[in-house]
Amino acid sequence: MLISGLGSDSQSWLPVLDVLAEYFKLIIYDNRGVGRTKYPKGNFQISTIAKDAVCLLKELGIEKADILGHSMGGFIAQEIAIKYPQKVNKLILISTCSILSEKNKLIFENFKRILERGNYELFIREFYKLIFTKEFLNNREKAESAVKHAINYPFPVTAEGFNLQVEVINNFNSQSKLDKIKAETIVISGIEDILITAEEIKYLADNIPNVKKTLCLENAAHSIHTEKPDVFTASVLKCLNQYN
Repeated sequence: MLISGLGSDSQSWLPVLDVLAEYFKLIIYDNRGVGRTKYPKGNFQISTIAKDAVCLLKELGIEKADILGHSMGGFIAQEIAIKYPQKVNKLILISTCSILSEKNKLIFENFKRILERGNYELFIREFYKLIFTKEFLNNREKAESAVKHAINYPFPVTAEGFNLQVEVINNFNSQSKLDKIKAETIVISGIEDILITAEEIKYLADNIPNVKKTLCLENAAHSIHTEKPDVFTASVLKCLNQYN
């Protein structure tokens, strides 16, 4: 099960699906507030979205799965492992942490304002500065192609949906519950990630009891699976002992 991050939906996994599908049955879906989902009324929490994922597994008749979460999806994955341990085979946490930093809260508040003003292209351009490497951003052709693709996407994140998800991650804190994660865990990050710090990654690795591997990938930033799909899939498959 692949769980996407803030403002992203199931289509964010497209660059890695073909390779991973050679080894696994894959479950991808849109979280509440993005993609093709309806916007829920009232407040909801990470625990609500985690329950959505567990209900989906039940609906599909899947007793247990490897759970992989990226960024906000890593919050959801942690919550599943804490509250529904019977549903988790292995836990893979990508570019994520246990609590959102005050710096990132301010950053995402600014992004909320950009979307509320209706400037979607500026939102995308500024967001990409946070999640991709300098190498990618300096390649004008690639960067502009990615921006154009996002602008033309038929299910873009809206101000309403983004605001809902920002409130959800602002309220997440797993620090006192990490010792309840019993699943074999893998933690992967990019050395050029400017959103999630090395200290935050180390905190996860030090406080989840059954962390088997921690990888910090060179020449990778926050959105490893979209920018470096080959590196991403190779790392995940190696960690899951699919090939050497």
